[in-house]
Amino acid sequence: MRAFRLGAARWTVNGILLATLALTGCGPGQPRVAGPEAAPSTVPPTDAPPLVIFLGNQPNSLAMRPFAAKGRGIYVAWRMFNALPVLTDARGQPQPELLSSLPSLNTDSWQVFPDGTMQTTYTLRPNLTWHDGQPLTSDDFVFSWRVYSSPELGLASQPPMPAMADVVAIDRDRFVIHWKSLYPEADSLSSKSREFPALPQHVLGPAFDQIATGGRDAFTNHSVWGLQYVGLGPYRLQQWEAGDFIDAVRFDGYVLGAPKIPRIQLRFSSDQNVVLAHMLAGEAHVAADSSISQAAADALSLEWARSNGGTILSSPSNWRSIYFQLRPELANPRAILDPRVRKAVAHSVDREAIAVAIYGGHAITTDTPIWTGSAWGDVVDSSIPAYRLDPRATESLMNQAGFSKASDGFYRGSEGRLSPELATSESPDAVRELLAMANELQAAGLDIQQRVVPVALAQDAQLKATFPTMLVAGTDIGEAALNYLASTQIPTAGNFWQGLNRGGWSSPDYDRLLTSFNNTLDRATRVSLARQMMRVYGEDVPVISLLFPAGLVAHVAKLQGPANTAGESNLAWNVHQWEFK
Repeated sequence: MRAFRLGAARWTVNGILLATLALTGCGPGQPRVAGPEAAPSTVPPTDAPPLVIFLGNQPNSLAMRPFAAKGRGIYVAWRMFNALPVLTDARGQPQPELLSSLPSLNTDSWQVFPDGTMQTTYTLRPNLTWHDGQPLTSDDFVFSWRVYSSPELGLASQPPMPAMADVVAIDRDRFVIHWKSLYPEADSLSSKSREFPALPQHVLGPAFDQIATGGRDAFTNHSVWGLQYVGLGPYRLQQWEAGDFIDAVRFDGYVLGAPKIPRIQLRFSSDQNVVLAHMLAGEAHVAADSSISQAAADALSLEWARSNGGTILSSPSNWRSIYFQLRPELANPRAILDPRVRKAVAHSVDREAIAVAIYGGHAITTDTPIWTGSAWGDVVDSSIPAYRLDPRATESLMNQAGFSKASDGFYRGSEGRLSPELATSESPDAVRELLAMANELQAAGLDIQQRVVPVALAQDAQLKATFPTMLVAGTDIGEAALNYLASTQIPTAGNFWQGLNRGGWSSPDYDRLLTSFNNTLDRATRVSLARQMMRVYGEDVPVISLLFPAGLVAHVAKLQGPANTAGESNLAWNVHQWEFK
């Protein structure tokens, strides 16, 4: 595993990209890998023009809950190829997708028992099929429970699996989940970080049955997780040219109706010149999922304003923060284990300046992972600790921790100069963000060592969990982020580096509050518990909360359907309704 380092000298990043860039060759090569042979979809004619979508990097898997690390979010791809029990719409509200209706509390479909356990009953829509034409039945959800709750596979601690006692099929189209405790999202099963997708037992069953004797690799490396993916979503895999593009065709058997656009091609590039040039030339129609920087979006917006060529969408969908490495065996320098040092660092970061300089003012600074404009916005109040730019507070805290500035302006302690590392994953905005923060921390007296993780390693979960000091990263906002801070979400070799508590923070108080939060149905009680969790988090500072950058998406004017969505949703939630006008 490698990463490249930025020297101590300051270097510049290209600003606004020129609209006159020559097109570079990132078009599709000859496909080498074909998708499933059997499929009920009508294959569109080869001359049907595809909807071309750029993504920032290639996914490890098209599955919603793969056994390869998800890494950087590829939300459009996950949505295209998958269907879940419930779909989250543009307002962040759950709507039935595979289910005929949502369970309703205190009815036969959602029963709460005196001992605090529950039972929920789910009914599938009729005549559902997988991409390969095989029927989807309740047995596929039972199989999914068996897979994801299997300790040998590393995801048994990920919600909602720990709350489930078992899953039982009633008949072909109905299944029951018995819950060990109260579970507020039992009606949806599809919120971020808590998905419970069906798995194709007819494909994966034989490999799963061999785990006890042959180990996990034959199952987790099965081609269905990658180049031979079989899903339930609006599009099915046709060709996957590894490292270059994915071709998909509409799935006529999709539960909400056949998509209007017959073909889609996903291309992968983090090169802003490539993405911008293709968007300006009309050879690509959408840039999403970290494929377009703020500078490129600004350049595209200026050009499109003259030609009415398209739209830039922007809505908070990502929580940017600095994770501290809190595993004693990994933390270097060990001073970062001292909360006073972490608070001093927090007081050295000018989030407002970063929001303006890097994101053009299109980012919302925040002290918590909860956006005040979201469904959980009422959690945020003045009782939650906040860390504003305050050089005097930084110096006072560093002095309390045993550090003082030497004649060169850098803090030194008993073990010498304090030289923490600040790392991020490669993307235009992330690198500029890193440089800005490194300069601020250098000016505050911290001898910052900069490191950028290349795009090729962006989904290497072990690398992103074993950083020595600080890692700048993004994750889902709101309730999902609250769950990511749990001790059960710490990635380790034992769980195959699954989980997004990247710095390894463990707080018994936080875990206790989170357990109550996840086992309480009353909304007001949950708000109070979430607020208490944020106070614990704010006092210990395992993470410096930075901002909610705009989730930038560009699309051409002739494409109808994409729109801004709530942070809990997905831009492509209605991709089956997109169409060219």
